[in-house]
Amino acid sequence: MIEPFYGKGEMMKAFINKESFFLEKFIQILNQEQVPLEIVDTSGNTYSTCQENVKHKIFIKDPKFFKALVSPDAFSLGEAYIKGYFDISGSIKELYEMVYRRLLSTHQKKGPLSFLARLFVKIKEKEKENIEYHYNVPGRFYRLFLGKTMGYTCGYYADETTCMDDAQNEKMDIICQKLRLTPGEKLLDIGCGWGNFAVFAAKHYGVKVTGITLSSEQKKYAQKWISDEDLSHQIQIRLLNYRDLGDEQFDKISCVGMSEHVGKAHMAHFFNCVYNSLKKGGMFLQHTITTNIKRRKGYENSFLNTYMFPGGELMFEHDLVHIASRTGFELLNAENFRPHYVRTLNDWIVRMEQKKEELLEIVSDHVFRIYHVFFIGSLISFRQKDISLFQNLFYKTDQENATTRLFSSPYAQKEASIAKS
Repeated sequence: MIEPFYGKGEMMKAFINKESFFLEKFIQILNQEQVPLEIVDTSGNTYSTCQENVKHKIFIKDPKFFKALVSPDAFSLGEAYIKGYFDISGSIKELYEMVYRRLLSTHQKKGPLSFLARLFVKIKEKEKENIEYHYNVPGRFYRLFLGKTMGYTCGYYADETTCMDDAQNEKMDIICQKLRLTPGEKLLDIGCGWGNFAVFAAKHYGVKVTGITLSSEQKKYAQKWISDEDLSHQIQIRLLNYRDLGDEQFDKISCVGMSEHVGKAHMAHFFNCVYNSLKKGGMFLQHTITTNIKRRKGYENSFLNTYMFPGGELMFEHDLVHIASRTGFELLNAENFRPHYVRTLNDWIVRMEQKKEELLEIVSDHVFRIYHVFFIGSLISFRQKDISLFQNLFYKTDQENATTRLFSSPYAQKEASIAKS
């Protein structure tokens, strides 16, 4: 029994010292969810939710793990995993899915200073810092699990036999077709990553591409790729914030997996910048993750904001379309690729696990675990339909040259194909 005269800090220390107390409570929660699991504590004692058919074991390596059990959620348990406080035998992906709804809530209350911090931040400097935090990891680290296309967002799996590289190429081709790219057109690729889409569009559709990124590592990787492909005359990569695009206008604009970094507070300005950079009659393709769950006011996904995508924020699809419409855009097409992201993430996870030793030669175990558990959590979120992936095709309406061609439907029997012949 805890003595009533303990101060709050002393009480917490006393509780944390009683490892068995927390493990027994944790086992009770898991038992209610019927999760067949065994936990081995730092002294070698075993706690189990069942007597047989145990598929997963948690091995506690550091007593700090028990702090995560005070209020177990996606942040506390995710942080304990990436810090190496415990290891798992069996499939961490299967275990994550089993306890997802009960324990892994991504809704954590924001810190009291988070609002004040936003008032004093220099937004462009912060955006660059956020992007470099995630992407200024050596390109060869990403290539080991992303494959030769370096596509760091979902592919398009035409059938069950489609491999990861083919799925990424198919996704890029779909984007090119939706934008109706033709040789000689000027394409702006916002958040160009390692240059994969810029290279694909220039190589297969003959367009002139300007790609912008805030990551110096991505720019360096992209420029080498472009040089190796002998496409320097068609593609230029700039280290540039979309806010600083200036007066130059483009025939078409793409943003593939970047607008998740913009945030709701800045999305209207983002669409305005895109709209001003697009010629009348041009099209903008936004490929972005959206949320299907309303987050409570004053709460955030602490793990995502702290360890994976600081400054990132997912929005509802209808909010994105509404903001784009207020800007002046007309929605031509919206398509949900949610199941394709489940397949994509599964491929990344499998490759990460297969190439773990090679990856650990490039980054620390801490960084490896961040990516590993984030991909697993994201896969489950897509599978549970908590989040989706939309491709939104917007049109900067040109009343003087109105045409039905841009409004063609792939389902019309007599419609001429818009695909590249």
